[in-house]
Amino acid sequence: MARLFLFDGTALAYRAYYALDKSLSTSTGIPTNATYGVARMIVKFIKDHIIIDKDYAAVAFDKRAATFRHKLLETYKAQRPKTPDLLVQQLPYIKKLIEAFGFKVLEMEGYEADDIIATLAVKGLSFFDEIFIITGDKDMLQLVNEKIKVWRIVKGISDLELYDAKRVKEKYGVEPRQIPDFLALVGDDIDNIPGVPGVGEKTATQLLEKYKNLEDIFEHIRELPNKVAKAILRNRETAVLSKKLTTLETNVPIDLDWEELRYKGFNREKLLSVLKELEFASIMRELNLYEESEPKGYEIVKDSGMFENLVKKLKEAPSFALDLETSSLDPFNCEIVGISLSFKVKTGYYIPLHHKNATNLDEKKVLNVLKEILEDPSSKIVGQNLKFDYKVLMVKGIDPVPPHFDTMVAAHLLEPNEKKFNLEDLALKFLGYRMTSYQELMSFSSPLFGFSFADVPLEKAANYSCEDADIAYRLYKVFSVKLHEADLENVFYKIEMPLVNVLARMELNGVYVDTEYLKRLSEEYGKKLEKLTENIYKVAGEPFNINSPKQVSKILFEKLGIKPRGKTTKTGDYSTRIEILEEIASEHEIIPLILEYRKIQKLKSTYIDTLPKLVNPKTGRIHASFHQTGTATGRLSSSDPNLQNLPTKSEEGKEIRKAIVPQNPDWWIISADYSQIELRILAHLSGDENLIKAFEDKVDVHALTASRIYGVKPEEVTEEMRRVGKMVNFSIIYGVTPYGLSVRLGVPVKEAEKMIVNYFVLYPKVREYIQRVVAEAKEKGYVRTLFGRKRDIPQLMARDKNTQSEGERIAINTPIQGTAADIIKLAMIEIDRELRKRNMRSKMIIQVHDELVFEVPHEEKDILVELVKEKMTNVVKLSVPLEVDVNIDKTWS
Repeated sequence: MARLFLFDGTALAYRAYYALDKSLSTSTGIPTNATYGVARMIVKFIKDHIIIDKDYAAVAFDKRAATFRHKLLETYKAQRPKTPDLLVQQLPYIKKLIEAFGFKVLEMEGYEADDIIATLAVKGLSFFDEIFIITGDKDMLQLVNEKIKVWRIVKGISDLELYDAKRVKEKYGVEPRQIPDFLALVGDDIDNIPGVPGVGEKTATQLLEKYKNLEDIFEHIRELPNKVAKAILRNRETAVLSKKLTTLETNVPIDLDWEELRYKGFNREKLLSVLKELEFASIMRELNLYEESEPKGYEIVKDSGMFENLVKKLKEAPSFALDLETSSLDPFNCEIVGISLSFKVKTGYYIPLHHKNATNLDEKKVLNVLKEILEDPSSKIVGQNLKFDYKVLMVKGIDPVPPHFDTMVAAHLLEPNEKKFNLEDLALKFLGYRMTSYQELMSFSSPLFGFSFADVPLEKAANYSCEDADIAYRLYKVFSVKLHEADLENVFYKIEMPLVNVLARMELNGVYVDTEYLKRLSEEYGKKLEKLTENIYKVAGEPFNINSPKQVSKILFEKLGIKPRGKTTKTGDYSTRIEILEEIASEHEIIPLILEYRKIQKLKSTYIDTLPKLVNPKTGRIHASFHQTGTATGRLSSSDPNLQNLPTKSEEGKEIRKAIVPQNPDWWIISADYSQIELRILAHLSGDENLIKAFEDKVDVHALTASRIYGVKPEEVTEEMRRVGKMVNFSIIYGVTPYGLSVRLGVPVKEAEKMIVNYFVLYPKVREYIQRVVAEAKEKGYVRTLFGRKRDIPQLMARDKNTQSEGERIAINTPIQGTAADIIKLAMIEIDRELRKRNMRSKMIIQVHDELVFEVPHEEKDILVELVKEKMTNVVKLSVPLEVDVNIDKTWS
């Protein structure tokens, strides 16, 4: 049975563009959201529907030139906004990808994709048993008959509905052939089809139920109700024109042999090349499409002679990749099962140290020899996520030189908007190479028996580990070129690579917590929750599950009759997200109680009850992880626990911070916090004289801003006014709109607008800076920090205002927040270097945004304060002084 599949490429591209995240792009800045969406849809049809060598397929596109319909009606499709630039950039890639998938791409001057498809569908009736059209447009439904069916995209890119004649009738109340008549009467806003004003879908359906078509309606116009008849007669020409516009052309002069459309599958080499260019790793994985596996020179170092030979080669190599295989992820308790090294593409050496049922080399002797190389300042060490390997080595007494190249950090620097940077994904994305996964490696084992890497047969373990080192080395060669092309070498080599060792030491230092204090705090918070629960039930008039959004929604919006905000959830209930409840908090006394309950419960479960469980039994301390690849701005993020999300200003946040104390009672906790660093960076970047002078004169900037926006003297500014001034100052940095500020302050939009206007009167060059940075970002497609960190902002190319506004906020904020992140990273590097140089026992233990925390012996207290202040204030010279607030206490409160 011969079948023909006809795809409306233009419709698919539009659907995908608006359905997927517009920030999707390659490491070279090519936008890819529409391309990815179309690729996903094509893959779905290849896998689920199309049979190779049996079925036929083609993808049609509109040509940008005017069609016969534009000559009929100048305003045809005038309602539609101009094709977004981001989509225009993707169309050549979409067509290139479709051809690589093995489909014929069709387009013709003067005709739309619809007409090409209609012509082929009608011509194909005598040749094919079934014809399927894949589109998002409803005018295609006019072609439906016993052979032709339409897969219509109804939502996103994956929700498709199959229309046969019966389904068309059910949906629109007319026969497929009557669709042009139906649209001629009701019109189509999307394509600017005028239709007949006053005739709705119900009337049109009733008319076409009784009469065959528009012409038949005209013939029986006297039989129609007076109002309807008048409307149709008054708009007769418009209705006729509308039908012409919506009737598909089935005689496009397209000359092709059906055999040209026979689907013979994709060209592996061509498709892999395009997928690699677009960095679509998930599709490569799904299609099992990888570079052909070549023989690799992986060797097991079986004896001391081979090891000595390897060491000699290692010392001569200009750079080498390192990868450790360990028995667990705890650097304090794990064994190094084996070490792999690579200094030439497609080669690798594996040193077994603690394998079961295998000949191992002596760990102590191996590490003693490698220590000299790893600590040599001239060594160029390469790897993926080297921070972990470095921690393991540091515990073993080796202090490696800062990495020359960490591929995970490089990948993030190249694509800060991305989320996944694991080695397998990077190998697929940039090398088209499929690695052996850990799951595949361990497939021989059962988790019930507690197998670890040491149980893996030596040959398999060596191949797996050498592949890690080899691929990291290959990616190093690719990424080093990309970093140079993107002008990111300075921030990578001067900031990110030296920081790896600093973070490794900080994570090993960890923090000490007073578990007894947390236990008492947990009991206290438990009582608070009980009291809140009691009050909430009382106000609600009945008990319910406060942790269930569904039950909270029913209580608030059904029982208590509070007017809901926002859309309903998938379950049909109105959302009770925190931001929505905060917006309506004043409407009922129960809402502040629920918000308080959620806050207390979250702090209790996330920190108070969890922190004691994270204490390492060997060190008695908590060792959080700090990540260089967690944010698009360059700020560090943390996990286990997430210290970045701990509230800093609230009383509850301070109570939790009190749990972090020195392990030695004679020591101190010292915190150093940059004072208003983002505002100081704004002063430097904008060059605004008033803002610069305020910082030079040590004026209270928040009070100064408040005095201007309220029109009062600085000495008349109240605490509440100052709070508003502070909110306005930071809102400007984050690119907040008048509406956004009004929500934050709880004031009318007009009042917020006036505040912003007054702000820019005081700081005129800040306005100029914001306008300049947004304009440059729109022109270039990205912004940079003071040190060169780069962030692409594809949202600025979008046509819809919400997405574009989001892009503008990113453009305003990223250079400021990213520069602040770079500055504190440089300060950490300098402080760490000085602590080591002076052999001080003080430990850097936490970094949270603009704050550094230290655990310090009593005798080093004053030295540490002086050292930290000096390094943090002088790490970079801005046009305004950097200031640091230092706190010394027995707790981090």
